[in-house]
Amino acid sequence: MEEIYSYTLTDEEIFENVFTEESLLMNHAVIPPGKVFPAHPTDASVHALIIRGDLSVALEDGAANTYTRGQLVHIPKGVLSELGNRGTEPVELFIVKSDL
Repeated sequence: MEEIYSYTLTDEEIFENVFTEESLLMNHAVIPPGKVFPAHPTDASVHALIIRGDLSVALEDGAANTYTRGQLVHIPKGVLSELGNRGTEPVELFIVKSDL
């Protein structure tokens, strides 16, 4: 039957796991303005669904692009990526990882 998962409704910084299955997981994050995660190679195929704010994404040695709510960004496994919030409002997103 169905399973129900919850995530935190907040404007504060958070990074939490919503669920993990055999080869799939979903995280929920709220990133405050100015927070940028260090560049790192992705450990899985990543899909980031932005639901609020503007997410900054720089891949490999390229310039950062900005994605906004209503957009879904795919980053292939093993790609050097830097994600963060270079805006003035919190960014909220769900991160789905597959092929772990």
